Amino acid sequence: MLNRIAKLALLLVLGTCPAVASAQINGFTEPFRKVELASDEAGSIAKLRVEEGSLVEAGQILAELDDRVQRLQVESARHLVNSTSAMEAASRTLEKRSLIARRIRDLINTGHATESESIRAELEESIARAKYVAAEEEAIGREIDLRRAQLMLERRAIRAPFDAVVAKVYRQEGEFLSPLHPEVVSLIQVDRLLAVFNVPSNEIKDLREQSKITVFFNSGLDVIGELHSIGVQTDAESGTVAVKILLDNAEGKLRSGEQCYLDR
Repeated sequence: MLNRIAKLALLLVLGTCPAVASAQINGFTEPFRKVELASDEAGSIAKLRVEEGSLVEAGQILAELDDRVQRLQVESARHLVNSTSAMEAASRTLEKRSLIARRIRDLINTGHATESESIRAELEESIARAKYVAAEEEAIGREIDLRRAQLMLERRAIRAPFDAVVAKVYRQEGEFLSPLHPEVVSLIQVDRLLAVFNVPSNEIKDLREQSKITVFFNSGLDVIGELHSIGVQTDAESGTVAVKILLDNAEGKLRSGEQCYLDR
């Protein structure tokens, strides 16, 4: 009897007792989202606005590429959009040709103009109208060119896609971004975390039926979370399924990479 008790005590100390090992499922936390933020534009970094550990908001500019050429393109396109001389000239010409055509039609009724003169006036009016339409289309094209130039300028700024923490900075000011190495920073979202567990497949049904799941941490903290996802297949070797539980971390009490467990 004493030998059996001694063996159980030794197993407890070593953490290999089957009864203890089956009492909980160990796991770890990871960021809700992680992205390697890169630029699809080549160029040198003119300004880097963040460092590792910086808190950033969605839409915030993290880095800016050299954009002097793009700014000149926007300035040129805006100048062309604001230039209305061709449009005004086409409008005045059409107005005059329309007036002449109307007067000649009136003169024909009184016998003071010929049919050939009326045909010529209508032809000139049609030509003036076509030039006016062409001027309108050109103005629309210039507006599109301006929007394109503005978009190309905007693409020189690298913005955060969501509220996050800068986990790593890959480039510094003055470095060149190329299509082969476009990474700028690594972002992680930690206001929510995922607790990841490998759960025996025969226990998955019990998890599905729970609206709230308590995740325990070795620090003594316990957090109530929600089932986020269940793996689509069972690992043949371990007989477990990957399960992720969503944890609210708005107050920042939890850290990514911490050990945690589920009570069975």
